[in-house]
Amino acid sequence: MKSLIRSATTFGLVGSTLLASWLGSTLNVLALTQEQIINKLNGVPVYTIGNNKEILLQAGQNNQTIFVTYMSHQQAQQVVEGIKEADPSKDVEVITLPLGKVYELVKEKEKNQSQKPPDAFTFVPLEKEIPSALSLLKEDNPKAEVFPGIPLFYAMVTIDNKQSFLSIKDGEKSLTPFYFEKQSLQNLVENLKKQQPELASSVEIKVTPLGGIVETFENSQNKKEQEEFAESVVLIPSEESAAILRTLLQQKNQGQGTQSQ
Repeated sequence: MKSLIRSATTFGLVGSTLLASWLGSTLNVLALTQEQIINKLNGVPVYTIGNNKEILLQAGQNNQTIFVTYMSHQQAQQVVEGIKEADPSKDVEVITLPLGKVYELVKEKEKNQSQKPPDAFTFVPLEKEIPSALSLLKEDNPKAEVFPGIPLFYAMVTIDNKQSFLSIKDGEKSLTPFYFEKQSLQNLVENLKKQQPELASSVEIKVTPLGGIVETFENSQNKKEQEEFAESVVLIPSEESAAILRTLLQQKNQGQGTQSQ
């Protein structure tokens, strides 16, 4: 991931403040301790399967139990429907939780080396993004056959033979967006090209695994260049997840309003 740490080229794009709305206060990261990494990841809804009593763990090899995290609510719902079709008595549903919570569970498992389930964690990427991610990966590594993890899309800008991240301005902050959906980033890039046509040929979309970004979060302390980069990163959920997040925030606000009456 170190090769990704470069200076950012910042553009004040129209409507860029909307990017901050997905994460709210999670953008106020000053240093990336584990608690703050969790807060940063909490702006991304993810999905698993279970009920109000427990999470359904998947059976793996050698009797392992696996905590499965889906990046797509729709994909998780399809699994639920398959389970109920096979056994209508099964009490299961899609459960929405923050990515930061799953990260916290993974770290607790690593730290305590607990023998309690789950034995492992696995993440299921947005299926429709894999072809684009693999195609972009092959541009740098023609021998690549699979994409290693959850793809995140970002943009690089080349000016005067110097390459840097495409960042955007949100108030006084410079944010470096990483998208779970390529099309959302493509829309941002097209907007930039309309506003600044001279940059049209200098913007390039790239891809990196989510795990690499998380590793940068974890290793950024006391490394100024990496820390500045990590602080600027904002993870932009898919449109599906962004809509779910908006609904959850509205429900939370309505609940708080009811309690205050």
